[in-house]
Formats: sequence, structure tokens, C-alpha cells
Amino acid sequence: MTGPDPNDVVSTPPPAPDPTRVGELLHLHPGARVVPVPSGATQIFIGQRGTSLGTLSPGQAAAVELLAAQQVDADALLDVVRSHEGEMGMLKMPKLLQRLRAGGWLSVTLEVAGSPVLTFRPLGPAVPPAPQHDADPAELRMSRFAVLRTEGTGMVLESPLAHVAAELHDPALAALLASLAAAPGEQPGPGGAEGAPAYPVDYPAAVPALLGALARHGFLVPRSGAAEEDFRFAQWSPHELWFHSRTRVGRHDLPYGGTYWAKDVAEPLPAVRPSFDGRAVELPRADLQALRASDRTLTEVLEDRKSLRLHDGAAPLTTEQLGEFLYRSARNRGRYQDGAQELGDRPYPSGGRAYELEIYPLIHRVDGVEPGLYHYDPEGHRLELVAEPGPALTRLAEMSRATAQMSETPQVTLLVTARFGRVMWKYSTMGYALVLKHVGVLYQVMYSVATAMGLAGCGLGGGDSDAFAAASGVPWESESTVGEFLLGSRGKEGGDGVPA
Repeated sequence: MTGPDPNDVVSTPPPAPDPTRVGELLHLHPGARVVPVPSGATQIFIGQRGTSLGTLSPGQAAAVELLAAQQVDADALLDVVRSHEGEMGMLKMPKLLQRLRAGGWLSVTLEVAGSPVLTFRPLGPAVPPAPQHDADPAELRMSRFAVLRTEGTGMVLESPLAHVAAELHDPALAALLASLAAAPGEQPGPGGAEGAPAYPVDYPAAVPALLGALARHGFLVPRSGAAEEDFRFAQWSPHELWFHSRTRVGRHDLPYGGTYWAKDVAEPLPAVRPSFDGRAVELPRADLQALRASDRTLTEVLEDRKSLRLHDGAAPLTTEQLGEFLYRSARNRGRYQDGAQELGDRPYPSGGRAYELEIYPLIHRVDGVEPGLYHYDPEGHRLELVAEPGPALTRLAEMSRATAQMSETPQVTLLVTARFGRVMWKYSTMGYALVLKHVGVLYQVMYSVATAMGLAGCGLGGGDSDAFAAASGVPWESESTVGEFLLGSRGKEGGDGVPA
């Protein structure tokens, strides 16, 4: 029996990864495109956002190529530069990495014991991080603006206050975040050695560093809540701040604008809504030539406009007045093709000429028209009966009356809906915001026409979309109310007009 050959090479296993150390891996944003240009410079883009990195040295170009291909640590990048340019070339790399970080081009993955745990994906140029909280991790909680949702096959943590999205690679991180909701003084877990919190992850020693990183990006705040009590945060409900941040560029990396994303998914909706079956009421048309000669001036209309909430019960709105009002405010004057979808033309402006808004007069008292819910056909200039009076219509009318603080049911509530597909088919991210802008310009036109005609008009700030869906049978997700405008004959004493 012989001993080991002294010439044999004994391999030493690499040291086990430090379970407390949180390392960084770098990678270009997954949506980044690196484009060389004839001048020799290198440009980088994410969507429509882009910049020039200038002329890169061979080592820098190889490092950027490696960043685009895989996750790497800083040492690996320096090795690549060294292999192309030697030791002196490495001196250029820190400045390039700083530019990539500051510009929001680099995703940063945090790893523990060699396993990726969390990736911060930039949503735009970097901003100075929030001050690091000195509070114990057990005294942190999720910001009320933060949302954890699925994305692809994983989960992502987002907040309108953060300039990064946090991708969770370990499902246990969701349990970790939920554990932070424990009451002050309680342990986030059942407790470990010597009373230390037992976090629901396999790397409890690294948790403070991970939570600190989340806190610096605004996802976590001190449990006291003081960080969000300042008025600039307290004024926002979470969904409103989310809406504001997601419908403008700067705090998301989603496709934005007229992308025509649904071109190969679904056929575009027609410019004019298909008619409802059932009886219809033909409406008189306004004499526009006569109005051009006799109508009130624009200055008079704008200066005299008021929100009027008192209707004249002795002399209610007439069919002729309702017909003139709708003809002047919302008729469709033509259809056109732009090569992708059918376009409309109405008296108010509409982004992309989508004209997704529809008007459903909820008639309580109009001389010559039976009560009920109608749809205004903007091309045929007629009312199409949608629903007879019943509980759902009563609910809609009462909502309008209560919102306007009127003592009597409004003579007419013009329910403004949006056929969302007219806008969403073309626009990414900003579609619903565009719909609400259209509601605003339609309100202004309605106010102006009502003032010119001597009628009582009043825009409302909210309504019951579920009641409309119940009354009309129209799917809530496809077409829903987005505005309400009251119309009636003007009270003899002038109404309780309030500038609004």
C-alpha cells in the first residue's frame, strides 16, 4: 500500500460564498439597444430615449458588449478592458460605468451567496437616492405607494416615487416584505437565536443590506409614517399618483404614445358607434348659417359661462333645444381613413381624431321625448332608446342629483362614455389620460353652447359607471362612463350659477 504521489496536484475547493455579503452584478437594461454610428461614436437607446457614449476605446466597446450579453461584476469588466488595452486602459472604465449608471442604462442585480436575489431596473436617468434610514429593518414597512405585481414569470415591486423597478428573483422576498407589516415592536418572524428576527428567507444575515437598498429607492419607509406625512405626499392617493406617473414619460420604461400596438391584435373600432336596436327619436337640426349671423360672441359666451344647477320645472327643455344642443356640440361631421383606422370629425378636438366619446342622454323631463336612457347617434342626429325607466336609471339620476346638490332630479343628464378601444388600439400607456383630456374639452364646448342658447349647463366631477353598465348592458371594460353633464331649461331667477 502506497501513500499519495507527491507529484499529484491537490485541488483546494473554493471558499464558500459569504452569506452576509451582498454583491452587485451589472447588466444593460433589457430594453437597451447599442447602436454604432458612421462617425465612430456609440449610441444607446431605450425606446425613444437615447444618448451618445462618444467614441469608445476597444476595451470599453468590449465591456459594453459584455454588459449587453450577460450579468457581470465590476472585476469581470476590468478584466475585459485589460485584455484589450492593458492595465492603463482600466483607468477609463470607472467613468464609463458612472455615465451608464447616471443615465439609467444599467440594471443592478444584488446577489447573496452567489445567487441573484433582487434586480433594480432603471426607469429613467438616475436621481440621488433617498437618505439611508438608520431605523432597524424591523422598523421599516412598505411605502403606501408601492405595489407588488406579477411581470412575465416573476414579480416586480414598483412605486411612482421610485426611478427603478425592483425585480424579485426569490419568491420568499414577497413574504419578507409582508412580514414588515407587523405592529411596532413585534418581530417580523418567529424569532431566532438570542431573540433576533427570523426573516422568512434563507439569508437572514443579508436582509438588512437588502432592505436598506429598497429603502434608498423609496420602496420602504420608517414604520412611523413620518416620511409620507409631508403634504407633497399626503395630497396624493396611491392610484392618482400612479396614474400621473404612468401616463407621462420619465418614471416608467413602457412603450408610450401612438405605437399602434394592437394593429395585428384586433380590428380598429369604427369612428361612429353601431346603432342600438329599438325605437328612435329624430332630432331637429340647428341652422348653422343663421347662427353664424345671430349667435352671441365668443367673448360673451366665455365671460357669462356659469355652472347652473336650477332647472325651470314650469318650462322644461324641448326636443328642439336638445336637438340644437347636441348638433352644435357633438355631431359627427365626416369620416376619414388614415391608412390604419377610420377617423372622425366633430365640433371638439380629439387626439388622433379618435372621437371615442359617446353621449347617452338620461332624460327625466324633455318636452316631446319620453323618459328613459338614450344614445345620441352623432351621424344620424337622433336618439336611440337604450333602456326604459327602472331601478338602474333611478340610481343614475339620483347620483346626478346628489352630486350636483339639486333638490329636484335634473331634466337631462348627459352621460359621457368612452369606447376605450378607439384610443387604446393606437396609444400605449397614455390612452386613458387622453380620454380624460377629451372629456375636458367636450365639457368646455357643452358649457359654451349651453351659455349661447340660454340653457342651464353643469359639468359633474364623478358618476356611477356600474349603474350605467347595469342600465345599458354595455360591458364595463369596453365602454364606460367617464363624465356627466347636466342640461336643462334655465330657472327664471337665473339659477344658482357658480363660476367653476
